[in-house]
Amino acid sequence: MSFYYSIASGSSGNCALWQAGDTAVLIDLGVSVRALNQALRRIDMQVEDLSAVLLTHEHVDHTKGLATFTKKYDLPVYATFGTAAAILQKLPQAQKNLRTFAGGERFTVDDLQIQSMPVSHDAAEPVAYRIDGGGHQLGYVTDTGFLPEQVQKQVSGCDTIVLESNHDVDMLRTGPYPMYLKQRIRGKYGHLSNEDCARGAQELAKAGAKRLVLAHLSDKNNNPLTALRCTQRVLDGSDCELYVAPRSAMEEPIPLTEEGRQCSMFD
Repeated sequence: MSFYYSIASGSSGNCALWQAGDTAVLIDLGVSVRALNQALRRIDMQVEDLSAVLLTHEHVDHTKGLATFTKKYDLPVYATFGTAAAILQKLPQAQKNLRTFAGGERFTVDDLQIQSMPVSHDAAEPVAYRIDGGGHQLGYVTDTGFLPEQVQKQVSGCDTIVLESNHDVDMLRTGPYPMYLKQRIRGKYGHLSNEDCARGAQELAKAGAKRLVLAHLSDKNNNPLTALRCTQRVLDGSDCELYVAPRSAMEEPIPLTEEGRQCSMFD
């Protein structure tokens, strides 16, 4: 069975599972090992079923569980040179697990081909991913101030795309965050707004995306229904399925099937 399963998504933690064919990988580890194991048990899996962890960058909402994870498991953790260096400053014991690469480099994990893609975020060397294998293709793009043209081209044609829909512009403008933080979020090295996400989603749906998952929603400057409606408007007439990843684990994975279009907040 091939599927996408969001374990955590949002400002407080991010972690996702991609199972394609016989290979399963985690993308980011922004949850505790206990929460990870609980989520895996819900779908009859365990850490030993995984082949690797792919990190997008070093921020704590993407690496929170790494200290305990690297103590308990020998699973390889892939990270860019910049991300690995930032992690090792605080967590030198992770060295035994880390497998490093340059942003933009391609590598393999078992039967999966993984293309890393540099993105624009205030981290050491952040990346998005395209993963090909098992008859499916995943584009995973979060934590970027804008959607680089090269990244959009590289994930075009993927059947499943996870795309950041971090904030509603008006909610951010009138919300409780201090001005410096608002400027960071909406800046070149911040996060994609709902509107930015919708523009990208429209083009990716035209390029053949069968399912799109809105991810990394802010709990202060967004809500699932607002994000869903913003992208849903531009997908009218498309066969692309649309989901919003909840803050905690999905009740069940999204199967990679050829079923008709649906919209869901998937709580």
